[in-house]
Amino acid sequence: MIYNVLWGWPWTLIGMFLASLFVSLVIEYVGMVFFWPELGASHSEAVMHTEIGYLSSEFTRSLLLSEPSVTLVRWISAAYQWAFVDSGFLAWIHRAYETQAHSQNEIARELNSWSGQLAHSLQDFLLAGMYVTVIALIRVTILVLSIPLFVLVVLVALTEGMGRRDIRRYGAGYESSFVYHHAKRMVKPAVYIPCMLYLSWPTAVYPNLLLLPAAILLGIAVTVTTASFKKYI
Repeated sequence: MIYNVLWGWPWTLIGMFLASLFVSLVIEYVGMVFFWPELGASHSEAVMHTEIGYLSSEFTRSLLLSEPSVTLVRWISAAYQWAFVDSGFLAWIHRAYETQAHSQNEIARELNSWSGQLAHSLQDFLLAGMYVTVIALIRVTILVLSIPLFVLVVLVALTEGMGRRDIRRYGAGYESSFVYHHAKRMVKPAVYIPCMLYLSWPTAVYPNLLLLPAAILLGIAVTVTTASFKKYI
């Protein structure tokens, strides 16, 4: 149990985040090519600003962070500064484009319009990737700040399930291991699937539209699992 908490669960969460980020990038790039080519990276930028608005308006206080939106923006700005500005990545792209644009080579000048379009598309994809990563981090922050909700739901579900189990135990109720094992298998998917769906969603989505149904499903699964647990240990 301690091994799973300290080693297994963190790697599982990291893997879930990376898988969701990969799916988000694939969906965004496919959308940029086929569904919203005229918007380019501005689509993911608009989604990012909307998600920041949700974070700022709905999570003004937290048990984990005093000002979640301000803290997250500060972290994201620092990460962007380190990854793209301080590393010289953006300056390298700009310098390479300027060198080609002012080249005296006739072939380079003829290919300049095509390469300029390619450079613009590449820049759009890079910016979209950055925006999608920021969106994923914002949503992860919202999920972390929503942990008290899921903890409260689990505690209530355990209490309800134990009460139902005691009624079944002292009332000579029917015991079914089939229901218990199937309900137990639904506990993890009730957490993983909504979280991955929320992290991978390509458009702006109000957090409660997915978090509340996920909490309800988790509560139902925990209640049924506890209530159908065997009467005598």
